[in-house]
Amino acid sequence: MRKEITPTLKDDILDQHCQDLKSVTKTKKLFLKHNLSLIDLSNETGIPVDEVKKIFNERLQLTFFEFISEYKINEAKQLLINIREDQFSITTIAAQSGFNTHSSFETIFKQHTNMSPEEFRIKHFIIEPDSSSPD
Repeated sequence: MRKEITPTLKDDILDQHCQDLKSVTKTKKLFLKHNLSLIDLSNETGIPVDEVKKIFNERLQLTFFEFISEYKINEAKQLLINIREDQFSITTIAAQSGFNTHSSFETIFKQHTNMSPEEFRIKHFIIEPDSSSPD
């Protein structure tokens, strides 16, 4: 007869910390912080650095860089598809998404989406009406 494995309290705490890490990173937009570090992430979330590392390795199976890049790419996608009268250039969107250089943005964006930011914008853009203009 096989013994059923029940999660330990430590597992439950790690799962909660994983959710907290994701939530705080998204709501506080920590990914936009220039030179964000593991220590910064730990301080902002209140989760010890060793547990943050464990979450990346065991729960998310991502590196710190990969974790932060996902949030930056999602931010860029939103900016790319929501085009208004004040349409942003790709370089501006890269900066507003937390990337330090246009070339790193292009490279990482293509790795995540299999297309360039320009191709993504053309494929997915949504033109939103200017809410300040009269009907």
